[in-house]
Amino acid sequence: MRIFLIRHGKSAQHSGKIFLGQADIPLSERGKIEAAAAGEELLLLEAKPSCLYTSDLLRAKETADIIAERLGGLPVVPDILFREMAMGTWDGELIEDIKAKFPEEYERRGDDLRNYRTPGGENFYDLRGRVVREFHRVFRETEGDHVIVAHLGVIVALSEEIMGEAEGNVSYNFPTGSVTVYYAPEWLEATPSLRAERSNP
Repeated sequence: MRIFLIRHGKSAQHSGKIFLGQADIPLSERGKIEAAAAGEELLLLEAKPSCLYTSDLLRAKETADIIAERLGGLPVVPDILFREMAMGTWDGELIEDIKAKFPEEYERRGDDLRNYRTPGGENFYDLRGRVVREFHRVFRETEGDHVIVAHLGVIVALSEEIMGEAEGNVSYNFPTGSVTVYYAPEWLEATPSLRAERSNP
């Protein structure tokens, strides 16, 4: 059994760099091409999922819809728990504006990306907790290969969980439209619920 983690295609451009978080931004034309390429890659890898799980945010949902079409019209299951990390009041704001208005908070976040929680938002451990719990539920309840279309933070959290890696040991090299493939480890198939409990801080 394989697990395919797919990062959504490139989102539409803005006037400047923003904290994307859970801001609901559609795919760009390049993103749609990346999504189609991801679908073709799944065909070449002979992926056999019964459905595609996806973050319900537009950039991920559009990616999943394009992939599902390439795979013959598979069902797409939007899941709010696979959303990117919530940035709270910073969601959708220009990074340069936040840096200018809240220089100390911006610096604190930069010094401790995993622990820092933005105002009204989440930190990495909040994200990891909800994502890992939902992943184990999906793994138990879904037959065949597993495909999850999501965001960078989600993919990092799930990669650490699947590989059994210590936090911070997984590379952040998951470009938009990328397909990362794992074989389900034996412990995951044998005792997923126990592992889910252990992996949440």
